[in-house]
Amino acid sequence: MTPAAGPAAHIQGMETLTQLGIVPGDVKKILIAGDWHGDTPWMRQVLTCAARDGYTAIVHVGDLKVLWPDEFYPDFAVHGGFTASFVALLEELGMVFIFADGNHDAHPALRALRANPDGFGIISDRLLYAPRGHRWSLGGVRFGALGGAYSIDRSRGTEGWDWFLEETVIPEDVEALGTAPLDVLITHDVPAGIDLDLGPMEVPEAIERESYIVRSLLRDAVRATVPKLVFSGHWHQRRTGLMPGMETRVHVLNMNGRAGNLVSLDLATLAVEEYKPI
Repeated sequence: MTPAAGPAAHIQGMETLTQLGIVPGDVKKILIAGDWHGDTPWMRQVLTCAARDGYTAIVHVGDLKVLWPDEFYPDFAVHGGFTASFVALLEELGMVFIFADGNHDAHPALRALRANPDGFGIISDRLLYAPRGHRWSLGGVRFGALGGAYSIDRSRGTEGWDWFLEETVIPEDVEALGTAPLDVLITHDVPAGIDLDLGPMEVPEAIERESYIVRSLLRDAVRATVPKLVFSGHWHQRRTGLMPGMETRVHVLNMNGRAGNLVSLDLATLAVEEYKPI
């Protein structure tokens, strides 16, 4: 992604978005969302309900699936599709949407985005990509993003369409995040140390090892930044737990269309409540 100018891009406070009136200066609560997988009806349902209930900002943990290859980036607005509908509805409702990348995201397109002065990749003024290692402040809360995950189903897909080489977290991503304390860390995969329910899923040993490498790197990032909260997705289940030996609580969010896909975060107290878009 084209970098923002100057060293301050690493710890921006969304000043530009606030000055432009895109992000309210007095925002008190936001929604955190799990995987959406380019689901247009779910996107429309969530945004409409959130706006009705007074939310002006949503942060997403990845697998949003905007700018997918079949949307003909950068001319997505001409061809229509999920991204074009998304951008139009955000503008109509006056909401801002910030997302990290997952494994099922169009990594080449995201990394080619122009960065705004606050360090976000710009799809529109209101649809913003938080690259790995990016930090920002919203309502006085220090956020960081460390997206990416290993596609455990990549054997059934095509590289460059269903999955991308850039999808996995690497040590340089953790280094980019740094060690300064955070309040909230947004990841796509779940840090190692949090138990998951794999149910009947059979993951080959070699793929499980690759996946665990990513999860171990995320654990290292949590240990380095000591956030109060981590929000993750990827495994399509709703779970929560404490990182071993830490007071950091991890919230794993479910996928689109399922209970547990969304939570409300109070920016003053960091209290988390389930949110149902009904």
